[in-house]
Amino acid sequence: MLFLANVLELNGGTTFLVRVAREYAARGRRVAVLVMFEIIDPKLEAQLAQYADIYRLARFSRGAPAFMFRNQLGTFMPLDHAAINQVVARHGGHVHAMGVFGILLLKRLVSAGVMLNSISFGIYHQNEIMYRQVPAYFSRKAQALFAALPPRSVVFFNEYTQRSHARFFQRDYQASAVLPIGVDLPKWQGQSVGQSDSLRIVSIGNLHPFKAYNAHIIRALGALRAARPGLTYEIYGSGVNEAALKALAQAQGVAEHVKFKGVIAYGDIPQVLSGSFAFVGSGTSIIEAAALGIPSLVGIESIEQPLTYGFLSDVIGYSYNEMGADQPLVAIQDKLLSLNAPEVWQRTADACRAKAETFSVVRTVSGLEQVASESDALVDFRACRYSNVLGLGSLLGWAVRERLGGSSAFSERREQGSLAEVAQKR
Repeated sequence: MLFLANVLELNGGTTFLVRVAREYAARGRRVAVLVMFEIIDPKLEAQLAQYADIYRLARFSRGAPAFMFRNQLGTFMPLDHAAINQVVARHGGHVHAMGVFGILLLKRLVSAGVMLNSISFGIYHQNEIMYRQVPAYFSRKAQALFAALPPRSVVFFNEYTQRSHARFFQRDYQASAVLPIGVDLPKWQGQSVGQSDSLRIVSIGNLHPFKAYNAHIIRALGALRAARPGLTYEIYGSGVNEAALKALAQAQGVAEHVKFKGVIAYGDIPQVLSGSFAFVGSGTSIIEAAALGIPSLVGIESIEQPLTYGFLSDVIGYSYNEMGADQPLVAIQDKLLSLNAPEVWQRTADACRAKAETFSVVRTVSGLEQVASESDALVDFRACRYSNVLGLGSLLGWAVRERLGGSSAFSERREQGSLAEVAQKR
């Protein structure tokens, strides 16, 4: 299997690749990762290289300078398709795209005659391909190409995104795989790494506006401290929303109790969580925290009110990140205050750990292997017309307009939140 990854930096996609590649290696198989853009963390690259063969799209360039691959422009550059064909064949003939630009590159490979046994597209964020208000050729074609994929070629990581994409694209995805996002479950040591009498709430993740839970905890911290004196909130990560969160903490009068700790190495997560009272977050970090026996509260993306589905153990199935899932909402503050009773804290910690086991990467890789084994003629995908030249021109035009103050709907598409009830007009 060959994964098409945008970048290799500390984010959910890269850490997912490390976990999946490690599990494949444990089964005696070595996957490959083709990194499309030259945004690569050397440490993460070295870690991934232990389990996967890593290729850089820039190395397959036919005349385009290397700097053209530092961003999304690399998707459209002239490529040595024969050399890429050899890599695909070496790794079993299945290519898995992880985003908008991955599916555009995938279309180029198919059109150039690269021999593919099967392809797949993973929904790693609800708004990666499901978004509105981007009237640019490259964007429209990416969505059209996704809609042209056979349902068995689409991989969802929870039931909610399966339903929402079905409504938005007006397609039946019942035949699509729904897999857990896949975490490495640590060997249980018999007790939680957290502490019921701790004064540390922890969040780990990139700081983006759609991760609304950071702001909700900051606003609630005063009331939480009144019930639990000395409580602090530690935020690990960086991103465009960091300055706004610091300003909010100052405005709320809790700046000295909100600790911005910066980026940490993926392997340091257990150490950071050691001795914590609770975790609040989304993505895979909440599963990893729960697996260590930490009461882990779900941070719903793009939700304006300080509400949650509860702890990870409260959610049904694999759906927990997205706003609009068919699950009851409760106040974040109330759920955290419930942990002040030691017996509730312990019961919640145990339940969260049990729920985390259902997200094992072992299940994920077994599902990906099944998807890769199912070949398809890709009739609709092959028939979908696409011009690489028009794609490049439209991306450049959109980027210029955005730089001059125009719409940023594409670059900020992950801030659009749930579009589950809105069918796409095609």
